[in-house]
Amino acid sequence: MRNALQYFFGLLIFCFSQWLLADVGSGLLWRIHKANQPPSFLFGTIHIDDKRVKDLSDSVMQRFNNSKTLCLEILPDRETQVGIGRAMLLPKDQFLDELLGDALFNRLSLKLNKLGITPLEAAHLKPWAAMVVLSRPESQGGFALDQQLYQWGVHQYKQLCALETLEEQLAVFDKLNLQDQITLLKDSLDFLPQVQELNEKLIQAYIVGNLDEIYRRSMELQSNDDELTQRLMDALIDQRNIKMVERMKTKLAHGRVFIAVGALHLPGKNGLISLLRKEGYAVTPPSLKVSPWE
Repeated sequence: MRNALQYFFGLLIFCFSQWLLADVGSGLLWRIHKANQPPSFLFGTIHIDDKRVKDLSDSVMQRFNNSKTLCLEILPDRETQVGIGRAMLLPKDQFLDELLGDALFNRLSLKLNKLGITPLEAAHLKPWAAMVVLSRPESQGGFALDQQLYQWGVHQYKQLCALETLEEQLAVFDKLNLQDQITLLKDSLDFLPQVQELNEKLIQAYIVGNLDEIYRRSMELQSNDDELTQRLMDALIDQRNIKMVERMKTKLAHGRVFIAVGALHLPGKNGLISLLRKEGYAVTPPSLKVSPWE
């Protein structure tokens, strides 16, 4: 179960090197190309607010600035933010302390209180929502990387597109049965230091643009005998990748699209790079010149 828990949170921050200038981009940026059309680019992001991950390389910024269309997993506008907040709440006739029992809820509320969430507020959270709030890296009070890209896209008057609906993303969490949610929440309390350590290791790999290391660490946490881990992998990554590829193809036909999704969606046999190649696209590092449009 611990493997499933750690893998789950590895997915969440993708699903920090040093305070010096980081060159985020190497290995995280890929050209998507077909003959006789301008290229597009696929960039792996990380879903956190940390200034270390927002210092994007010149290569990434050049491709972003030259793009006409920005595609994200979802568009983090005000309506989406409100929708996420509502979706994290239990129905009005349910309370988290009753679902968890006093002992587990008291442990949880002590941790959440340090994050500014009162026990009264915590009692209205769904188990998966409490788990996410508890285990994510601490916010620095600004935009997450995805939100930063969205704001830049708005200011540059780019065409914006979402590869998923908010309902589709939230369904991944809500489809976890109650016992799975409670088990993961309990383990997040039991192994919180290990989860935080894992988050930092993944962030460090992201800072230097090491997609192979991000993927390797994530795969190491899986157990072939862990049925929940396999279900999480399928729901959080594989099935979403299939939908995203289908929805980005229309945009790719016009070229000059910048697609930014969590970095763990890129690698692996069911990753976006592999799926796009199966669709007939050449997916290559930007340093390999293949197009007269660049």
